[in-house]
Amino acid sequence: MKMKNLILVVALFATLVACSQEKNTRFIEVTGSAEMNVVPDQIEIEIVLAYPGNSKQAIENLDNEIKEALKKNGIPESDLMFVEVNNPYYYYYHWWWEKNYYDSKTYQLNLDCTKHNLDFIKDIKAEYIRNIRIVRSTHSKISDYRSEVKVNAIVAAKDKAALLLKSIGGELGEVLEIVEIVEPSNPYWYYNDNSLYSNCTVAQPNYSYSQLETIMPPIKLRYEIKAKFEIK
Repeated sequence: MKMKNLILVVALFATLVACSQEKNTRFIEVTGSAEMNVVPDQIEIEIVLAYPGNSKQAIENLDNEIKEALKKNGIPESDLMFVEVNNPYYYYYHWWWEKNYYDSKTYQLNLDCTKHNLDFIKDIKAEYIRNIRIVRSTHSKISDYRSEVKVNAIVAAKDKAALLLKSIGGELGEVLEIVEIVEPSNPYWYYNDNSLYSNCTVAQPNYSYSQLETIMPPIKLRYEIKAKFEIK
């Protein structure tokens, strides 16, 4: 029992000493931020093709059309997949397919932008294209870039603190605390997700490749930190 009391007294004394030292320490607290725009080198493209007219071979024709376009541009067929829609009426549609036919199909293409570009779209017949959009973009070194931006944010905070102190004849000391400021997420993300509606093209009767070619928006990295420095 005496040992427990002793430990409590020592812990309380250490806390009081720490608080006293913190109150006596002069410090400056600042925020620093940094940004970087990264051009994506990996994108996922959703491609919706529709076969004009009535044909039992519609899906087969669409498959051949997009596969030939990829082959012509040196894009591996393994990067292409069929996007399956989870529909509660699957069995009805399966029965319907036996008696009728589908005239459209949705594909997903994982494109390595370091090796390929969007030129393959020119080799797909314009009348087949219903919709094309970029659904996701990233970069193979995105983790490295994130780390770089975080470091730049800390350096910016240090430079700001040093500049402010210099203006009043002060001198920057050791760092006391660094806290990353996390930006709050938007609960209405669905309505603010540009990938849902930007970079999207719907084929028109007077369709041309220049209308379809999309500009990939850069990936914007931004970090903000709060830092506390000692004043010498």
